[in-house]
Amino acid sequence: MNSSIPVSIYFTMEWWDEHYHCRSPRPEQKSQNALEEMYLGRLRFLHREFGSLGIGEEKPILGGGQIATVIRHQFDLVPVLLGTMVRLQDAWGLYPQFRKLKDLSRLAPIDISRHPEGEWILREKERLERLYGHCAVNIDIGSVSNNSFRVLGEAFYAELLEDKPALSDLFEKILETERYLYAFLCKHFGDIDPVPLSNCNVPLMGPQIYRDSVLPFDIRQARFLHELRGSQTRAALHHCDVPVDNFIEVYSEIPGLYSLEASFISDIAAVKRNLPNCQFNAMVSPAKMLSKGGMVEDMLRKAINAGADALQFWNIDPAIEPKRLLRIWTSVVEACGVKGIDCCFTPLPLCWEEIEWAHGRYSASYEVN
Repeated sequence: MNSSIPVSIYFTMEWWDEHYHCRSPRPEQKSQNALEEMYLGRLRFLHREFGSLGIGEEKPILGGGQIATVIRHQFDLVPVLLGTMVRLQDAWGLYPQFRKLKDLSRLAPIDISRHPEGEWILREKERLERLYGHCAVNIDIGSVSNNSFRVLGEAFYAELLEDKPALSDLFEKILETERYLYAFLCKHFGDIDPVPLSNCNVPLMGPQIYRDSVLPFDIRQARFLHELRGSQTRAALHHCDVPVDNFIEVYSEIPGLYSLEASFISDIAAVKRNLPNCQFNAMVSPAKMLSKGGMVEDMLRKAINAGADALQFWNIDPAIEPKRLLRIWTSVVEACGVKGIDCCFTPLPLCWEEIEWAHGRYSASYEVN
């Protein structure tokens, strides 16, 4: 157990609309000044609502933080590099135009360092550094399963059973494109250690199909930094906010598994037994946050007592009011206090889509490829 538990917080756009923009309307037009005003205003709002827990800032200033983040196509940069079209609609987020596996046999891996998208990322890095003195990066490398889903849509799951050779060929091209992207980001932003593996879609295929079809590629991705620098193999695996119990055994085959993100109702003790060198980051789903009668507080205490190394409250639903969140997070502080450890709350005042103004009202003409 760490001496301090990080607690990360991420609200949905709808939560901000319900609880903040009801009094401070969203910008009419996109601009950096408008984004800055929204960023600073939300930090002040968070301080008013949750300042007793050290959340938010009474007098925030610009100079870095989340607003100084390079992000590109949200979760779809690798699909875009491989020719997938993405568009905006009258809602938040990018929407890929799904393709058919039979049409992708001639795809080739893409080296982003020789691609216009790489040039855009470097220009954005320079722009943010001029504005704020430095910048961070939040560009999703994904995994072969996540990126395949964003290329093929739901047909991805059928292809796991119907045409494994063709899907494995697509996996190869995705993995090599990810490898190029990872090396590019390490060169220009510093080494990304541990190597990220985003497996949001794996829980829907089951552990046996995962082992037979996807695991060998995840093992190769986990070794990206070792291949690049000769460093120790370390991987950070995101399983999504669902229980990981049925995957613990198969995930133990990934070399250097440094951290695992999964539901806080997972069998954390079993994770600790079977993955003794792996940190467990406990994700609290929006549905569980809506639980009443002290249920979520009890489950959080159980997770903390079982040895959760971090807590993640992501995609907070607008139905969860600030007063309710304050009670939940106060219970976290109290449960940690019993264990003699502190909490360090880290809220993200912007949604990633907002940094890219990814909504039809702001960028109706947005289209790639």
